[in-house]
Amino acid sequence: MTTPTPPPVPLAPLRVNGSRRKLFLILLLLIGSLPILLRLAGLLCPYKIPTSAMTPAMSPGDHFFMEGITYLFRKPHRGDIIVFKTEGLNLPTKDTTFIKRLAGLPGERLRLVDGKLLVNDAPVSLRNATGEINYTNMGRTPFLASSNDIVTVPAGHYFVLGDNTGNSMDSRYWGFLPARNIKGRASFRYAPPDRIGFPE
Repeated sequence: MTTPTPPPVPLAPLRVNGSRRKLFLILLLLIGSLPILLRLAGLLCPYKIPTSAMTPAMSPGDHFFMEGITYLFRKPHRGDIIVFKTEGLNLPTKDTTFIKRLAGLPGERLRLVDGKLLVNDAPVSLRNATGEINYTNMGRTPFLASSNDIVTVPAGHYFVLGDNTGNSMDSRYWGFLPARNIKGRASFRYAPPDRIGFPE
C-alpha cells in the first residue's frame, strides 16, 4: 500500500503583497507631503539672513528653516534662536520678521554687566559656536543702556538679544517681545554649502 503524496502548501494570495505595496506607497506619499503640509500651516518656513546681528550663529546670506512644531509642545527656552513677527513692536519697519536669541523669560530681572548677562542677579552663560557670548551696553538704548540698568520681563513676554550685540536691533531698543509674536525656532541651515548644519 502506497502513502498518498500530500497536497502542496498553498501560497499566500497575491493580493496580500499588493496590499502591502499600496500601504508602502501611501506611507511614502504621506511622508513626502508632510513638509508641504507643514509649510501650508506655517510650521516650516525658509528664511534668509539679511544682516550680521546674529553673527556668528547666523551670518548674512545664510538660508535656514524655521520650525514651529517645538513650541506647540513646550514654551521657548533661554538660548533658543527664535523667529518672530515685529507687529506691534516699536520699530520703524513694521510687519517684518526678525531672528534673535532668547535671553530673558517672563518675570526675570535682567542686567548686562561687563559683557555678562545677569538673570535675577546671577550670571548666565549663553553660547554660540565661538564660545560664550559677550554682551554690549550701547549707552543710548531705552533698555540696558548701562550696567546699572535693570529690566523686569513682564508676564507673557520675552527679552531677546542678537549675538552680535554691537550691531543688533533687539529688545534693548524696542522692548519686550509678546509671546504671540513668536513664529518658531531656527532649526536647520541649508545654505551656503560650507555652513550647512544646525545653528548654535
